[in-house]
Amino acid sequence: MAKRNTKNSKELVQRFGKMAAGMARYYDHIDFRLLDDFTDEEFSFLMKNVKGVNMLDLNETEITNNSIALLASLEYVKELRAKECRNLDNDCADDLNKLTSLVFLHLKNTQITIDGLLKLQHLSALKTLMFSVDDVVSIKEKLIQLKVMLPRCELVINSKPYYVNAIDLLIETLKTRNLRFRLKIKNQNIAANWSSYLDESVFGIIGREGQATFTIDDIEWIEINPVEKKIAGALSDVTVFDHSEKVIELLNYLEFPYMIDDEIISTYIFNKDI
Repeated sequence: MAKRNTKNSKELVQRFGKMAAGMARYYDHIDFRLLDDFTDEEFSFLMKNVKGVNMLDLNETEITNNSIALLASLEYVKELRAKECRNLDNDCADDLNKLTSLVFLHLKNTQITIDGLLKLQHLSALKTLMFSVDDVVSIKEKLIQLKVMLPRCELVINSKPYYVNAIDLLIETLKTRNLRFRLKIKNQNIAANWSSYLDESVFGIIGREGQATFTIDDIEWIEINPVEKKIAGALSDVTVFDHSEKVIELLNYLEFPYMIDDEIISTYIFNKDI
């Protein structure tokens, strides 16, 4: 094994020695697509002095998860293009999640699935995420979860922009943060109890825990209590989380009108894709 590594090192020096010696620390754009048989070894050899890159193009190369782990040691990578890097799978998600400066990520035709993408919760700067799936419909709920996690990121699936219904996005956010709500139904008082369950079918019907279901047109507004209370052990051991800022940020993004009264957020909802 050692002999093979020595031979590979000699081959790398012979083939890429001059190129490696000329590599700078910081780049606007690095494109490795035109290098034949480009693997982790070549990538590591050429990147050993690089500290940061705005756009890194690895499309159609033979890199594996090991190269993504190497990227995590850089100061920044703003755009990563790894289309058809078929050796990449969900095991590299933790290292991708460390690339917090990413604004563009292209993972189409890799083996990274929606489950791997849902681990990228730290990529809050991401503006565009491109990937591929076999069946969009079967993973709709997970795609909504991904959009909740990265609300300002455009999802491009199988080369087409993917839009999430704004009400679905709001509902999933309430579920994720375990927030309580109640519905104001037209021509009815808002005497309903607070609930932590909210669901919507593909027909635009919203259900409340232990109560009837209503269409979107029946609902005047939703009242949201943005304070989450978690009880640990004794009933007196209560931890309070105020999600007001996140809820308001989401409503502004969805362009849903809202008002705040005594910390309760009331919002008007309507169907739209976002």
